[in-house]
Amino acid sequence: MMRSIYIALIIFFLFISCNEKRVEFRTNNCKGSPVFVKRVAGFEIARSYFSTSEIRKMGLVLVENQGTGETPSLRYYQHPSWKMAGWLSPIQLDQAGNVYTAPAPFINVLNNPQQKQNTIYKVEAASGEMNEFFNIPLPDSLNDNNPYGVLGLLYFCEGNVLYASTVAGSDRHVIKGGIYAIDLKDKKIIDHLPQVDAIGMGISYVTGERKLYFGTGRSSEIYSVSIDKNGKFLSKPEPVFSLEGLGPRGDDKVRRIRSDQNGNLLVYGIEFNYNLIAPREKPEALYEFWYDNNEKKWWCKTINSKTTSTE
Repeated sequence: MMRSIYIALIIFFLFISCNEKRVEFRTNNCKGSPVFVKRVAGFEIARSYFSTSEIRKMGLVLVENQGTGETPSLRYYQHPSWKMAGWLSPIQLDQAGNVYTAPAPFINVLNNPQQKQNTIYKVEAASGEMNEFFNIPLPDSLNDNNPYGVLGLLYFCEGNVLYASTVAGSDRHVIKGGIYAIDLKDKKIIDHLPQVDAIGMGISYVTGERKLYFGTGRSSEIYSVSIDKNGKFLSKPEPVFSLEGLGPRGDDKVRRIRSDQNGNLLVYGIEFNYNLIAPREKPEALYEFWYDNNEKKWWCKTINSKTTSTE
């Protein structure tokens, strides 16, 4: 009798333990609308977007498309503070509509000093004013051959955490980068994934776990790491699939990752070699990955390519 009760308790706790590992599906899509877009700039939110890719406009730019169909008619807005950080690259919004961005030199480093490589800037949702928000620690030594620092930003809705990936100090042979989890309320680092030169990142719940997916500047591999509801890392990175052999080049690196309403991962790939050929000027390919729960594997569909399986 006692043995039966003992076995039943073991099964019960195993059942509870297994259920605790599974999480409710979410889309991680909670970006708010910045109030200043309408109030300060006078732009229609539905027709507007932020850009750091305007060749003749350094810094952050708000663009409104007043045209229709194949005849765009663009107008631009820049708050006076949006040029303070020089040329920029990643853009990320939080649920309150605040905008986060980071420096990335374009053509040369005249407007992007090395000591600001790991600085994250915040544009206030109400006023539109940009200020320094957070400085990720720089490595002991910087590399003149690598002008980049923070190349990826990702907002985690559930934990109100901003993930920032940096490659500062790294080169083709040495890894000094990492992914930092920053609590936006307390403005502090709550976790750190070292020895990773990540660029694009994305979050998906499709496997029944919270997972951060990221690609690196060193290979075409995409890795995943489990995270908890507060945004802390629960495991070591594991390779899950690759862009190798896919798309027009066959060796793309991941520029950014986003998940759709079904949890599928949309991966944007570019060429990247730690040099000043700006990523925004390189051809970008789009890959769609979806997870097969029955076969426990990811599948991929690329433009002008047949569907392939990736373990």
